[in-house]
Amino acid sequence: MSDPHIANRSALESRRIDGLLAGYAAGSLDPYLHALVEAHLILSPENRGTVRRMEVEAGEALEAIEPAPMKRAARDHVLAAIYAGGWYGRPQPPKLDPDMPEPIARLVKAPLSELRWRFATPGASEYKLPEAHGVSASLIRVKPGRKLPHHTHGGLEGTLVLKGAFSDHLGHYRRGDVALADPTVDHRPVADRGEPCICFVVSEAPVMLTGPVGRLLQKAFGG
Repeated sequence: MSDPHIANRSALESRRIDGLLAGYAAGSLDPYLHALVEAHLILSPENRGTVRRMEVEAGEALEAIEPAPMKRAARDHVLAAIYAGGWYGRPQPPKLDPDMPEPIARLVKAPLSELRWRFATPGASEYKLPEAHGVSASLIRVKPGRKLPHHTHGGLEGTLVLKGAFSDHLGHYRRGDVALADPTVDHRPVADRGEPCICFVVSEAPVMLTGPVGRLLQKAFGG
């Protein structure tokens, strides 16, 4: 018999992912979440069709809006910005770790093997990127078979698996999969055996450790 809690969670997670994809198609996500979704679409074909449909719908909505006149100087400035950024005329990054899709490689700027990993919890290390507008992003590396402490979340958290896999009581996530969590989720992810699990994690708020050991760790390390 299927677990109704997992079934409800799957439906809820699907709605969260749809909201994330809609934000990506509309260009309204913060840079870290945008990179997470773009990297997911590179690694996995699962949601590419959904995003294409959303982008078409967004384009049709824009076409229905009466255009405002643009002065030539402003037009030239906008075009210069487009061709200086985006994918036009932008220098290509150096060849980096094949486990990192380009959107994340551009943020990290170094292969995984050259990063200065720091202790996070027993069995796990972390490489933090600079916080931006209250949103944090990091790479998390968990040793094969190791469990992270029980924890919940102060806001939305997106986790993209780059290498290996992990599971919790709600599902199993492999390379290219995105797991979304929020304050309703209290879980203990476990890395698969065989190889380290490396993830790109974007969080709107810090995690809150909930198990007895986790609470001690959080107190000891000032969390």
